[in-house]
Amino acid sequence: MLHEERLTYETLKAWALDCYYEGCRDHAVMKGWPHEQVMAYVDYQFEHSFERPVEEFMWRVILLILSGGWHQDWYSSARQLITEHIIKDGIDNILAGVPAAEAELFLHDLRVLKLI
Repeated sequence: MLHEERLTYETLKAWALDCYYEGCRDHAVMKGWPHEQVMAYVDYQFEHSFERPVEEFMWRVILLILSGGWHQDWYSSARQLITEHIIKDGIDNILAGVPAAEAELFLHDLRVLKLI
């Protein structure tokens, strides 16, 4: 069952950054985890957490940004999945129902990443 309110892009970014911080603090610094393992930790913490396709799509973009492009194979694969989703569904359809200001912020990130 869907929650009443969709998770916003800002909320998703805040959750990702909080989790990334914890992963770096608790695992990278204390246990010597490499960045790629911290990224996997962040992704795993929110596995099956998003009810709407737009939330999952935004999450993928956030993880792509947090990856920093440091792991070229993962980065290329993640970009390809995002690009395929945009081509398949169209960005306007993906963002249907997202308020204009939030959509513009998200679209700005997609433009910076040259995904659109």
